[in-house]
Amino acid sequence: MSHSSAVTSLLRRLPAALIVGMLIWLGCRPILDPAITGLAEILIRGFEYPRVTQIIAADHHAEVRRSDFRSDSKIPTIPLTENNFNTIVLLALFLALPRPFSKSQLEKLLMGWCVLYFTQTLNLVFHVKCLYALGLGEWSQQQYSDFARNFYGYLRYFTDLPGRFSFPFLIWMGFNWEQILGLIQLQPLPASDGAEPRSSGKKKKK
Repeated sequence: MSHSSAVTSLLRRLPAALIVGMLIWLGCRPILDPAITGLAEILIRGFEYPRVTQIIAADHHAEVRRSDFRSDSKIPTIPLTENNFNTIVLLALFLALPRPFSKSQLEKLLMGWCVLYFTQTLNLVFHVKCLYALGLGEWSQQQYSDFARNFYGYLRYFTDLPGRFSFPFLIWMGFNWEQILGLIQLQPLPASDGAEPRSSGKKKKK
């Protein structure tokens, strides 16, 4: 397959792959949302003393609760749609490649999705820590230094904007490096049927 036809084929499959990716994401959200909040809670509680943070997934939002706050305190929420919508992009990129349902591609997709899930969890962790450091008025001033506020603010910004949009592409490229190099014409594309490429030279006479 030529490079131009390979790129054209990828672009033709991409719109349908986006629709399929969105449907898969919508179907997985009842599992994905609590999975992200659950791991984020484990990571935060692992480094805090006393362990008071609770993060609950409710209506596609993460409710941030602390057992040391008053019962009538307002419960901060963080939208999870913005946190994990980039799953659609990752799924679409993988599904737009040739033979997306082959065993090797499904394995790569699963591993790539796990990496993206971890980045989504870290994004939620930094949102919560930024909330603690900046969003709770006098309590935040007493508990967090200027360095900590800047540190968590930067990490939240990074995982919100450049990270959230670039992670799916970086993961896709990392797990499909040879195919991507072929698409951008840095090396020949492998034959689609798995056959060895024919030699362009003439056979030597005996």
